[in-house]
Amino acid sequence: MKKFLLLAGAALCMANSAEAMMWSKDFVPYIGGEYVYSHAKQGKLAKNLKNDFHSGKADVGLEMFKNYAMEFSFQMSGELKNKRGYKGKKVENSFAAYAMDLYGKYPIMCSDFSVVGTTGLAIYHAEYKGLPSKRFSKVGYRVGGGMQYDMTEHFALRTIGRYSYIGADRLNHFAEITVGMLMKF
Repeated sequence: MKKFLLLAGAALCMANSAEAMMWSKDFVPYIGGEYVYSHAKQGKLAKNLKNDFHSGKADVGLEMFKNYAMEFSFQMSGELKNKRGYKGKKVENSFAAYAMDLYGKYPIMCSDFSVVGTTGLAIYHAEYKGLPSKRFSKVGYRVGGGMQYDMTEHFALRTIGRYSYIGADRLNHFAEITVGMLMKF
């Protein structure tokens, strides 16, 4: 137990020293978690399926010069169950997305609120249990805008409205609203 505490203390001291050397105030890493409501426009075979998804999203990003950020995220929806989705058969559909977004924010006067704009790309993986071809993956683009409130130096609340275009025959596009919290290091 004593060795473990000694090693943990040494690792903590080295991590703090490394952090001080690696990051300046111009580059601030952060993590976040968000709830996402997505309204999908589905096409052809999937047009009769439910189209309101509820998702969770995990973010890892780097804030640069206080007004810009690069963020990587993973989003995963729950399954929607459709009793009569395709030729009277039961269909279950869900999706996941891996995204890279660029953010820009502009502070509103002298407050802790900022207007946020975002653009990026995502790889969408969708699954349709009960349709002829069950899975597909496609790259889509995303644009959005919203607000961010910096509660403290280390915590922020953010809400974004986003349009995501996929262009697949089953899943054309999403209109999304995200609400979440960021923790800066």
